[in-house]
Amino acid sequence: MTPLLVCLLAGSPLLQPLSQRLEGTVYLYGSFVQTDYWALTLDSETSSGTMHLAHPNLFLLDYDDSEGGAMGCTGTQVFTVDPVFTEILVYSGSPSGFLHILSSVSENECAAVSSLTGDSITVTASGQFEGGIIEITAGYTISDSLPFFFSTTDANGNSTSWSIADIHTGDTAPDIFLIPDLAGYTVIDAGTL
Repeated sequence: MTPLLVCLLAGSPLLQPLSQRLEGTVYLYGSFVQTDYWALTLDSETSSGTMHLAHPNLFLLDYDDSEGGAMGCTGTQVFTVDPVFTEILVYSGSPSGFLHILSSVSENECAAVSSLTGDSITVTASGQFEGGIIEITAGYTISDSLPFFFSTTDANGNSTSWSIADIHTGDTAPDIFLIPDLAGYTVIDAGTL
């Protein structure tokens, strides 16, 4: 592993190959393992499923371990499907997808540290990013610039990370980036909570 520290005034060119590959890919999907960590309680939770990414700013996480559980972005709204409470929480306003989070690194002052292992590079950018995020880590393979890891950490020390595998790309995106219409589910505007 070869570490490299880069202090920059604006953005991290180390993430440009990944950002350019994702911006140039119409549709990408693969499996993921998500780990959420809450600093206050020192609790963590792991889940898995299938990740779908497409333009503009579309994503869908289909969770395997909670049948019917999902989180996604329609391009204008972020939503969470909660099968336990039979609710769909909808967050309107500025959507926050993976491409949007990565682009915030290039738009803000930050310090970046990278480590190189064989064909893989992992970049951790520290700074003040949207949504109270202070650290963004992204890992991608140098040969094809496809991601294998992504994580965010907020100012309170809470983090979410995704290990990504079995990635495929496509020339067309399926019509799956929609708030689902599920019988018996209540749709709730999360801004009113």
